[in-house]
Amino acid sequence: MNRINPTLRAAPARDNDTGKFLTIALSLVVLAGCGGPDRSPRLGPETIEAMNQGVGFMGQYDYERAVAAFEKVVQTAPTLVDAKINLAISLFNRGRKEDHDIDRASSMLNEVLAKEPGNVRALYFKGIILQHVGRAQEGMECFEKVVKLRPDDGIAWYLLGLCQQRAGQSPENALKRAIELRPNLYSAYYQLYQSALRGGDTNKAREYMDRFMALRQSPAGESVELPQYNQMGDLALAQPIASRSRPVSKSRFTPAPATELWDGENIIAWSSTARRSDNGHAADAPVSAGGIAAGDFDFDGRVELVVTATTPDAVGKLVLLKQNNQGRYEDVTAGSGLEQVRNARSCAVGDFDNDGKPDLFVACAGPNFLFKNDGAGKFSDVTESAGVAGPSAISSSAVFVDADHDGDLDIFVCNAAALDGNEPVRNQLLNNNGDGTFKDIATTAGVDCVGSKTVMALFGDVDGDRDADLLVLRAGAAAKLFFNDLGGRYHEAPDQLDIRGDLGAAMQDFDGDGNLDILALGAANPQLQLYLGDGRGRFVRWSGFEGTAKTAATWGPIRAMRIGDVDLDGDLDLALFGKEAHLLLNTGSGTFVWQTRAWNDYAESTECVELFDLTGDFVPDLLVADRANKNRIRLFAGRLVPPSTALAVSPTGLRERDGRTRSPASGYGLKLTVRAGLLEQVLIYTGQTGGPCQSLLPPVAGLGGLPKADYVAFHWPDGVAQFELGLGAGSVHKVSELQRKVSSCPVLFAWNGNRFEFVTDFAGVGGLGYYVSPGESATPQALEHVKIDADKLRERGGVYELRITEPMEEAAYIDRLELLAIDHPTDLSVFPDERLAVSGPISTHELIVINRQLEPLHAVDYQGRDCTAQIIRADRVYAYDPPLDRRYFGFCQSHSLDLDFGSRLEKLGAQDRVFLFIRGYIEYPYSQTVYAAAQSGVKWEPIRIDRKAADDRWETIVPDAGAPGGMDRTMTVELTGLIGPMDRKLRLTTNLEIGYDQVFIGVHIGTDNVVVRPVPMLSAELRRAGFAREYSPDGRLPLIYDYENADVSAPFHVLRGAYTRYGQVIGLLREFDNMYAIIGPGDEIALSFDAAAVKPCPAGFKRSFILVSHAWCKDMDLYTAEPQTLEPLPFRGMTKYPYNSHERFPDTPELRVYRENYNTRIAY
Repeated sequence: MNRINPTLRAAPARDNDTGKFLTIALSLVVLAGCGGPDRSPRLGPETIEAMNQGVGFMGQYDYERAVAAFEKVVQTAPTLVDAKINLAISLFNRGRKEDHDIDRASSMLNEVLAKEPGNVRALYFKGIILQHVGRAQEGMECFEKVVKLRPDDGIAWYLLGLCQQRAGQSPENALKRAIELRPNLYSAYYQLYQSALRGGDTNKAREYMDRFMALRQSPAGESVELPQYNQMGDLALAQPIASRSRPVSKSRFTPAPATELWDGENIIAWSSTARRSDNGHAADAPVSAGGIAAGDFDFDGRVELVVTATTPDAVGKLVLLKQNNQGRYEDVTAGSGLEQVRNARSCAVGDFDNDGKPDLFVACAGPNFLFKNDGAGKFSDVTESAGVAGPSAISSSAVFVDADHDGDLDIFVCNAAALDGNEPVRNQLLNNNGDGTFKDIATTAGVDCVGSKTVMALFGDVDGDRDADLLVLRAGAAAKLFFNDLGGRYHEAPDQLDIRGDLGAAMQDFDGDGNLDILALGAANPQLQLYLGDGRGRFVRWSGFEGTAKTAATWGPIRAMRIGDVDLDGDLDLALFGKEAHLLLNTGSGTFVWQTRAWNDYAESTECVELFDLTGDFVPDLLVADRANKNRIRLFAGRLVPPSTALAVSPTGLRERDGRTRSPASGYGLKLTVRAGLLEQVLIYTGQTGGPCQSLLPPVAGLGGLPKADYVAFHWPDGVAQFELGLGAGSVHKVSELQRKVSSCPVLFAWNGNRFEFVTDFAGVGGLGYYVSPGESATPQALEHVKIDADKLRERGGVYELRITEPMEEAAYIDRLELLAIDHPTDLSVFPDERLAVSGPISTHELIVINRQLEPLHAVDYQGRDCTAQIIRADRVYAYDPPLDRRYFGFCQSHSLDLDFGSRLEKLGAQDRVFLFIRGYIEYPYSQTVYAAAQSGVKWEPIRIDRKAADDRWETIVPDAGAPGGMDRTMTVELTGLIGPMDRKLRLTTNLEIGYDQVFIGVHIGTDNVVVRPVPMLSAELRRAGFAREYSPDGRLPLIYDYENADVSAPFHVLRGAYTRYGQVIGLLREFDNMYAIIGPGDEIALSFDAAAVKPCPAGFKRSFILVSHAWCKDMDLYTAEPQTLEPLPFRGMTKYPYNSHERFPDTPELRVYRENYNTRIAY
């Protein structure tokens, strides 16, 4: 795995030119402390920083440095109780036996509790440790105290029930109370199911299991995973100093007098009054539309403005403005490619094709437009080819969002009315196919809202399941909330809210509790509403905001709202615009203080407003398009007296090395958490500030005068967590998503005489639930023969030693293992018939013996470049770098390797069994990738083998030869009868990311001179080993694993269910009998085989090995079938996975005993 280390890229140099490094003034919000009353001693800044660093290291799963940081805090502030608890948490998670970490953690918690018997964090985590070490009765006593102190903590009630169950007591009351408090906690239903089974109540058990299964598939489902950091409840997390600062503005916002940025002459910004479209139809919209979007389209460090505008004859158009050296803006629309836009109402900026260049979608009264940016500020109209023009409707707004979390941006279009005013209009959800085209799936997704006058859409994870939920705002009607079910499906929230957002809305955390709230501006009084979210999909109208709303009503009708951290104190403020412009400063708790008439020269004739930092100091500036004396755009530069501090990040999911993404290149959907001293802030990056336009600008974190952030946590849309430490104020920090591999296959190491050396990964052919098409998964192949070269496995102390590890976010089911020693003359080579079969013939696992490698005389790659030397020997020097399809991991543009054997095949006989041997690797596409690729028609194209016929035509002889089964694998393809002595040239073609290390032809001579002996297994110990780090031994790809360099833990989720307990599992690995060892992230099976039981090689012979494996594996990809749980369990003879309703895991007395005795390590 790739370690999640801080990766601060150099901040770009900044100067004082107006507009350079324009940053969106969306700042971050303080989280409420959970440590109870302030009991912290007076602390110095170094101690506070060390505490924050420790929390950051825990977020990086770097427990070693976290322990060191918290130890420093404890030494400098020995009375700081939370530091001791944090140290205990970090020690437990490090879990180093030789340092007695768990014992130290327990002692530290006991020390805390001796002085503060009611410390809920100490009680809670002590309970976790006690249940972990098998002292459930004592753990139960801890959780009994916790629930008295926190009676509404559903996770604590669940853990109490878990301890009661393990202590032999009835857990039902505690588990039912947990469900009352957290109805979607399916871990509790699973425990109730087990309790009912033990009590013999099969009917009740079935009810609980049905509920468990339903919630497990629901985005609203919750679970607890023990002992996984970040999965054991909030009280099990390392916490910063409990006495967190509420944002306190140390500066007064005093905007500069207005300056003119652009003289529009005969062009004005779009008005809220009715306009006439080009075709003469009325284009009345229910609310005002239009605005200004921003982005650096030509990468000159200055931000361009895109203005929706209209001419005096009511013809709507789009205006592209570029800043000159004097700080004013010039109209550069002519020649930009945007001239043909008509009736523009709003626009959205986002990188829809993930090429790193911001593109533009324009919502219009009439056909909409999509423009592709060339990176130099020139745009190509791709509307027709992309299929996004839409119906004959008035589109109020649009927003780029990765709705299905497949790594590219989709587009949600809000349609307010039909152009002819008759037919009911519906919204569009334009699903990005990944090939430059889109498909409208709004109706099948359930979000078309037919007949609604939709004005805006907001996306964010409101129910805590990591996907983007949808709030649709409608004119004259309440908003609709939809929960994302992924795969292009949503379901409407059962409890609809009376949220009115006719004139604008924003979804961010306004009260500092870390949950998304909704601030909306309706057309009728009270126009302003603030709804607070609980993080589980529920919202309540905030009574503490009602006074603010009533005051706002006294200032006359409000026409627009925008949000931003105007005073850079670390929370989102609110700007209101009507006849006058007012500022409401957030106190950090969702209450606001008025600064009336904040912009003195604001004109009532204003048509539209935006709140951006256009001067490079991170303080939001007000852009106003008005027509008081003439059509113009004016700038009210924001100023703070005295100045404050802030930082900005420019996030991207684009990987610099190869241009690939798993999260959108634009970074939209990213969740940021910033910690600076005692200030903590949270932001969802969407590019929206309350109006209809969307801008691609770096989000700003106000630091309230502090010089840096101690850490910034990035939670990317694809689920990757990343921590960056020490980001300084005053800079825009470019941060790319760390592309760590989260799933692949179990990894095999062998003792080579000096160390455990990486051999390969295996069991990939037994992948469970791998996505093929909607409702269909690939058929897993449990049996695999893995060759181990002679130099990679050496005897030590009379045994051969292997290690099977699971270093990723997946589980493996290891049913049978057998080591075969193959003694053969030194001039012979042996290979099992092995490959990843797709639709072609499956492997026979026959042992193939050859006495000569017939290598190509000449080889060229798909570009005609010579690569002969690269494929003659296996040395990690590959034939060529395949032409990656940068949209999809594991896929490439179709590429071919041409092989010319010259006359080397002339001696092939008619009876010879001829095989092609391909040694190399495959980068498996993830299920998520296959889902995304299928939308653009990209599918698996395994290796196809063509031969060049006598007439110079290429003809296919093997349409599907399969692919290598993992890293550094030799696949075999029988060509008997398909090529002969007259053939010279073969071609290998695929669209998969396959690297060719060595290719040759051989003739199977039989096994007469080969001796195959099974090596008896002596021991198989399942144990905790940690996570071997990925590295490159030679600077080349692919990365392999270093057994000696492992992390204790990693930022992975764990499939829920019953894993095999630690200890000897040799009895499970002898037969393919559905009694298997189930291992999870960080586990290993240490295997030893009796080398003395096989005779030494005779002179002139050498020994190779084959590991025969019957195994399956399953990852947690969102599009893998059943990705959250170990069940349904695989079994020998199943026809597919998940298996059909008429198939089920065998229920025999022997298997029941096996599961009860072995699979007792529960992950919840």
